[in-house]
Amino acid sequence: MVGLPRALSLAAVERVRPRNGDRQNRAVAVAAGVGFIAINIAIFLLPIPYAVFGAWAYLGVFLITLISNAAMVVPIPYVPVIVHVMSTAELLALTVLAAALGSAIGESTGWLVGRAERTLIADHPLYARLQRLASSPWRSGLFVFAVAAPPNPVFDLAGFAAGALGMPYRTFFVAVLAGRTLRFAALALGVVALGL
Repeated sequence: MVGLPRALSLAAVERVRPRNGDRQNRAVAVAAGVGFIAINIAIFLLPIPYAVFGAWAYLGVFLITLISNAAMVVPIPYVPVIVHVMSTAELLALTVLAAALGSAIGESTGWLVGRAERTLIADHPLYARLQRLASSPWRSGLFVFAVAAPPNPVFDLAGFAAGALGMPYRTFFVAVLAGRTLRFAALALGVVALGL
C-alpha cells in the first residue's frame, strides 16, 4: 500500500515537470512574439511620408487591413502604418471607417472557412452548448463584438467558430465592423492625444 501513494506522487511530479519539447515551443513562441513586436516598431520608425499619398492613403488603409486580416496564418503588421496615416490624414473619421471596413471584410475569411468546414467541430461535446449561444443573434453578435474590439491575436478562431456554428453572416459582419470601428476609433483618439 505504501508503493501506491509513492507511485501516484511520482506520476504527479512527472506531469508537472516540463518536457524539452514544451520548453522549445515556449521559446519559439516568445521569440516570435518579440520578433513581431520588433517588426511593428521598425515599421513605425520608418521615415515614410504618408502625406504624399493624399486621398489614396484611405484606400491603402482599407487594403492593408483587408489583406492583414484575411491572412489567417501569417501575421502582417499593419497598425504602425495606420497610425502614420492617422497622424497625417485630413479626415481621421474616414481613416477609421476604411480600416474597420477592410478589417471586417478580411475577417470574413475565418467565417467562410468555418462555414465550409463545420463538420470538423460538429462531434465535439462543446458544440451543442456553443450552438445554443450562436442561435441567438443578439448573444452571438455581442460575443463576436466583445472579441473583435480589443486587439486579439486569436480572433480567427472566433470567426471560424462563428461560421461553423451557423451564425448568420450579417450578424457576424455587423458585430466585427462595430468592434473594429471601436478599436480604430480608440487608436485614433490615442494618436490625437499623443500628438503623433
